[in-house]
Amino acid sequence: MNCFTAYRSVIICGVGLLLLSGCTYSSDSFLSRGPDRGVSDRQLEAEGPSGDEKNERLSHDDTSLGAPEIPTDHPIAPQNRILTFDIAAAQAIQPLKFQAGDTAKVSVWGYPELDHVTNVHANGTITVPLVGEVRAESLTVEQVRKEISAGLKPFQEVSTPALRTGDSLTMVVWPNSELNNRSVIEPTGMVTFPLVGSVRAAGIELEAIQAEVSKRLGGFIRDAEVTLLPTYANRRVLQDHHVSVLPLTVQPRRVALIGEVGVQGLTEISGSLSLVEALAQAQLRRKTAALNSIIVIRDSMTDHPTYQQIRLGDFFDGKAPDQNIYLQNGDVVIVPKTFITKAGDFVELFFARTLPVFSWWTALHQASTAQESADTVELVNDSLKEQLDLITINP
Repeated sequence: MNCFTAYRSVIICGVGLLLLSGCTYSSDSFLSRGPDRGVSDRQLEAEGPSGDEKNERLSHDDTSLGAPEIPTDHPIAPQNRILTFDIAAAQAIQPLKFQAGDTAKVSVWGYPELDHVTNVHANGTITVPLVGEVRAESLTVEQVRKEISAGLKPFQEVSTPALRTGDSLTMVVWPNSELNNRSVIEPTGMVTFPLVGSVRAAGIELEAIQAEVSKRLGGFIRDAEVTLLPTYANRRVLQDHHVSVLPLTVQPRRVALIGEVGVQGLTEISGSLSLVEALAQAQLRRKTAALNSIIVIRDSMTDHPTYQQIRLGDFFDGKAPDQNIYLQNGDVVIVPKTFITKAGDFVELFFARTLPVFSWWTALHQASTAQESADTVELVNDSLKEQLDLITINP
């Protein structure tokens, strides 16, 4: 507990910088940027805030803050700008994606011996018979199925097609079906057929064996057509198989809500969760929240996070029905008090100034989803309430 208290003090110092400098600022950019501000920012500049939001803007002098130097290898360096996600795609409920700790049953139709129950390991893979490790984390059921099918492709053909002892050949003679016969290749490497006698088969190409059999039968039967069908012993191949992947157990999917909400912290996604539903559960403070400036950060625990500024006030007014998006696992929803003029710069500032806190939140989030621990989840919620509240805009 003492270690956690000390670590929390370090975190408070880190996020305190953001609180002192302020997260909401006017049209001038806080960070050095190129000319391209991104579609959402340009639209925001053109439209501007509506109603009382204009009065909520904070005047801010960039030069007085002393913009921080961002290393070129930093995740939010100019060449690694954080992009916006597609709000149109966010209107649909996304299919389930596997994460570490989930359990799946893999079945191969026609081959019950390949049925297997596997966990999604910490490295994001599952283990499948014949195939080995297959990537599963952040993939849908259909994507995992295709990965497994691709891994089984080499087993659809005989790896050593050359005939050997123990294999068998079936001779089919048209139109003399009474001569049809199946014969096993003997330890001597020979195979025996009616009228034909013994023919060397082990290590010999099938076409050569068929030519020899046809030649010998020609001395007894005129215009006979001979076909040889091989059966390989101890060399099974997959035929007419179909892979299915069934999620058996899944870890909780959660989003974090901070800012102008009554209940800050983690909210679990049960099936699907829209932004309005999440904010209702978190007791949105509509009187104090800047509803047209809600920030949703997506893929926050990856190397390529994305964001979107949501105009929920317009949604409530019936002007923007596309703004009530569905949330995904790991989303961070920030509900500010004041209008954010430059959403892109705000998100980058969020990562730049609160990186230690965010890394810490990420670690705790992963820990809470990797195991069913009420204590861990409660720790995340309490810590978010105490620490991440400093990230929100307080004039």
